[in-house]
Amino acid sequence: MFANIAILCAILILAGAFMWLKPSPRDRHLNTLRTAALTAGFKLDSIRIPDTSIEGRLAEKSSLITLYRLLHRFDKDKSPRFTVQRTTGVSSAFLPDGWKWADQHRPNEAVTQHLHEVLLTLPAAYLVLDAQPDGVGLVWDERGDASALPAIRETLERLIEQLSF
Repeated sequence: MFANIAILCAILILAGAFMWLKPSPRDRHLNTLRTAALTAGFKLDSIRIPDTSIEGRLAEKSSLITLYRLLHRFDKDKSPRFTVQRTTGVSSAFLPDGWKWADQHRPNEAVTQHLHEVLLTLPAAYLVLDAQPDGVGLVWDERGDASALPAIRETLERLIEQLSF
Protein backbone atom coordinates (compact mmCIF):
# COMPACT_ATOMS: atom_id res chain seq x y z
CA MET A 1 0.00 0.00 0.00
CA PHE A 2 2.76 2.44 0.96
CA ALA A 3 4.63 1.61 -2.26
CA ASN A 4 1.56 2.42 -4.36
CA ILE A 5 1.14 5.81 -2.66
CA ALA A 6 4.85 6.59 -3.15
CA ILE A 7 4.64 5.69 -6.86
CA LEU A 8 1.48 7.78 -7.28
CA CYS A 9 3.15 10.78 -5.59
CA ALA A 10 6.21 10.43 -7.83
CA ILE A 11 4.02 10.34 -10.95
CA LEU A 12 2.05 13.40 -9.79
CA ILE A 13 5.28 15.31 -9.09
CA LEU A 14 6.60 14.53 -12.58
CA ALA A 15 3.28 15.44 -14.20
CA GLY A 16 3.23 18.72 -12.27
CA ALA A 17 6.73 19.55 -13.45
CA PHE A 18 5.77 18.96 -17.07
CA MET A 19 2.63 21.05 -16.69
CA TRP A 20 4.73 23.85 -15.25
CA LEU A 21 6.90 23.81 -18.39
CA LYS A 22 3.89 24.12 -20.69
CA PRO A 23 3.39 27.72 -21.91
CA SER A 24 0.33 29.48 -20.58
CA PRO A 25 -2.32 30.90 -22.97
CA ARG A 26 -0.86 34.39 -22.32
CA ASP A 27 2.65 33.17 -23.23
CA ARG A 28 1.35 31.61 -26.45
CA HIS A 29 -0.49 34.85 -27.30
CA LEU A 30 2.65 36.95 -26.72
CA ASN A 31 4.74 34.56 -28.80
CA THR A 32 2.33 34.80 -31.74
CA LEU A 33 2.06 38.58 -31.42
CA ARG A 34 5.80 39.20 -31.14
CA THR A 35 6.58 36.85 -34.04
CA ALA A 36 4.11 38.82 -36.18
CA ALA A 37 5.77 42.07 -35.06
CA LEU A 38 9.21 40.82 -36.08
CA THR A 39 7.80 39.72 -39.45
CA ALA A 40 6.23 43.18 -39.89
CA GLY A 41 9.64 44.84 -39.48
CA PHE A 42 9.58 45.87 -35.84
CA LYS A 43 12.61 45.42 -33.63
CA LEU A 44 11.73 44.20 -30.15
CA ASP A 45 13.74 45.46 -27.20
CA SER A 46 13.34 45.49 -23.46
CA ILE A 47 13.23 48.73 -21.55
CA ARG A 48 13.27 49.32 -17.80
CA ILE A 49 10.82 51.98 -16.61
CA PRO A 50 9.87 53.16 -13.13
CA ASP A 51 6.78 51.65 -11.54
CA THR A 52 4.33 54.54 -11.18
CA SER A 53 2.00 52.82 -8.72
CA ILE A 54 2.00 54.15 -5.16
CA GLU A 55 3.85 51.07 -3.89
CA GLY A 56 6.29 51.24 -6.80
CA ARG A 57 7.12 54.88 -6.18
CA LEU A 58 7.64 54.33 -2.47
CA ALA A 59 9.87 51.28 -2.99
CA GLU A 60 11.52 52.79 -6.12
CA LYS A 61 10.61 49.72 -8.16
CA SER A 62 10.93 49.39 -11.91
CA SER A 63 9.56 47.06 -14.56
CA LEU A 64 11.20 45.44 -17.57
CA ILE A 65 8.79 45.65 -20.50
CA THR A 66 8.82 44.96 -24.26
CA LEU A 67 9.37 47.90 -26.59
CA TYR A 68 8.21 47.73 -30.23
CA ARG A 69 10.72 49.81 -32.21
CA LEU A 70 11.06 51.19 -35.70
CA LEU A 71 14.63 51.94 -36.65
CA HIS A 72 15.34 55.36 -38.17
CA ARG A 73 18.53 57.38 -38.45
CA PHE A 74 17.83 60.92 -37.32
CA ASP A 75 20.10 63.79 -38.36
CA LYS A 76 22.97 64.12 -35.92
CA ASP A 77 21.94 67.61 -34.83
CA LYS A 78 18.24 66.63 -34.48
CA SER A 79 18.53 63.21 -32.88
CA PRO A 80 15.98 62.97 -30.04
CA ARG A 81 16.52 61.17 -26.78
CA PHE A 82 13.68 60.80 -24.28
CA THR A 83 11.25 58.33 -22.75
CA VAL A 84 7.75 59.20 -21.54
CA GLN A 85 5.27 56.91 -19.83
CA ARG A 86 1.67 56.96 -18.68
CA THR A 87 1.16 57.56 -15.00
CA THR A 88 -1.68 57.65 -12.52
CA GLY A 89 0.38 59.97 -10.34
CA VAL A 90 1.56 63.50 -10.93
CA SER A 91 2.18 64.43 -14.57
CA SER A 92 5.46 66.00 -15.63
CA ALA A 93 5.77 69.62 -16.68
CA PHE A 94 5.14 70.32 -20.39
CA LEU A 95 3.41 66.95 -20.89
CA PRO A 96 -0.34 66.23 -21.02
CA ASP A 97 -2.11 64.95 -17.91
CA GLY A 98 -1.34 61.30 -17.33
CA TRP A 99 2.20 61.38 -18.81
CA LYS A 100 5.60 61.74 -17.16
CA TRP A 101 9.24 61.67 -18.16
CA ALA A 102 10.64 58.18 -17.52
CA ASP A 103 14.31 59.14 -17.84
CA GLN A 104 16.58 62.13 -17.26
CA HIS A 105 16.70 63.22 -20.93
CA ARG A 106 14.56 66.13 -22.13
CA PRO A 107 14.06 67.25 -25.73
CA ASN A 108 14.15 70.88 -26.77
CA GLU A 109 11.03 73.05 -26.55
CA ALA A 110 9.96 72.56 -30.18
CA VAL A 111 10.16 68.77 -29.90
CA THR A 112 8.30 68.89 -26.58
CA GLN A 113 5.43 70.80 -28.23
CA HIS A 114 5.19 68.21 -31.03
CA LEU A 115 5.42 65.40 -28.49
CA HIS A 116 2.60 66.97 -26.46
CA GLU A 117 0.35 66.89 -29.55
CA VAL A 118 1.23 63.25 -30.28
CA LEU A 119 0.60 62.14 -26.69
CA LEU A 120 -2.88 63.69 -26.70
CA THR A 121 -3.94 61.43 -29.58
CA LEU A 122 -2.62 58.11 -28.26
CA PRO A 123 -5.01 55.32 -27.23
CA ALA A 124 -5.04 54.24 -23.59
CA ALA A 125 -3.35 50.94 -24.56
CA TYR A 126 -0.11 52.79 -25.40
CA LEU A 127 1.93 53.03 -22.22
CA VAL A 128 5.43 54.30 -23.16
CA LEU A 129 6.96 56.30 -26.02
CA ASP A 130 10.72 56.15 -26.44
CA ALA A 131 12.93 58.08 -28.85
CA GLN A 132 16.63 57.43 -29.35
CA PRO A 133 19.08 58.50 -32.08
CA ASP A 134 18.54 55.18 -33.89
CA GLY A 135 14.73 55.07 -33.84
CA VAL A 136 11.51 55.31 -31.90
CA GLY A 137 9.58 52.76 -29.88
CA LEU A 138 6.31 52.15 -28.16
CA VAL A 139 5.14 49.93 -25.33
CA TRP A 140 1.52 48.82 -25.34
CA ASP A 141 -0.56 46.46 -23.23
CA GLU A 142 -0.30 43.61 -25.82
CA ARG A 143 -3.92 42.62 -25.24
CA GLY A 144 -4.85 42.84 -28.91
CA ASP A 145 -3.69 40.64 -31.73
CA ALA A 146 -1.47 41.26 -34.77
CA SER A 147 -4.18 43.45 -36.33
CA ALA A 148 -3.04 46.21 -33.92
CA LEU A 149 0.46 46.34 -35.43
CA PRO A 150 -0.38 48.61 -38.42
CA ALA A 151 -1.77 51.25 -36.03
CA ILE A 152 1.39 51.02 -33.93
CA ARG A 153 3.53 51.41 -37.07
CA GLU A 154 1.46 54.45 -38.12
CA THR A 155 1.90 56.03 -34.68
CA LEU A 156 5.66 55.48 -34.73
CA GLU A 157 6.00 56.78 -38.31
CA ARG A 158 4.03 59.89 -37.32
CA LEU A 159 6.36 60.36 -34.33
CA ILE A 160 9.40 60.03 -36.61
CA GLU A 161 7.90 62.64 -38.91
CA GLN A 162 7.21 65.00 -35.98
CA LEU A 163 10.74 64.56 -34.61
CA SER A 164 12.42 65.02 -38.00
CA PHE A 165 11.03 68.50 -38.73
